[in-house]
This record gives sequence, structure tokens and C-alpha cells, in this order.
Amino acid sequence: MVLVLAGCMTVNTQTIRCRVEVYGNEPHTYVGILSEADGKLYAVYPPEQEAKLRVLQGRRLEMTLRFLEKPQGYGSLFLKDGTVNPVSWKIVELGCVYP
Repeated sequence: MVLVLAGCMTVNTQTIRCRVEVYGNEPHTYVGILSEADGKLYAVYPPEQEAKLRVLQGRRLEMTLRFLEKPQGYGSLFLKDGTVNPVSWKIVELGCVYP
């Protein structure tokens, strides 16, 4: 007998207001998500999502995040509040944009 529990697995997702921040020094930089509600800093994984978010540095976003169970990626070595995979986002405020 085989029991399939795939439909019972819960995915921990949450929608938050946040800012995209870039930490570290070149060439070892990493993207973090700074939650406005509780000030937590989350590492971003996978690298493809990190690259997409890098251009949104300093912008205020409303973002849906999938929380990963295990720390992954370079940023997780420094940002200890968790690792997230951004599912979707929209810009709420442009932030500091210089002409």
C-alpha cells in the first residue's frame, strides 16, 4: 500500500511590505529583504530571483514570499532571519531614485 501525502504539504507563504537592500562589498554582495512590520532581514534564494530584485534596491514593495525550510545561498550566511523565495511583487513607492 502506498500513501501519497503530497496534497497535504503546506507551503509557508506570506505577503509583506518591505524594502530591497543590497549588502556586502563587491564582488561579494547579496540581496536582502527588510520587512517593514518587524524589521527582520531575509536572504533571497534562488540566484535568479536575487538578480531580478537587485535593480529594485531601495524601493518599497509589497511582496509575496515563500519561506524556505533550510538556509540557502550566500546571503543566508549573514541574514539569519530566514531564507525566502520571492513569488511575486509590486512597487508601492519608488524610494530614493536619483536623476
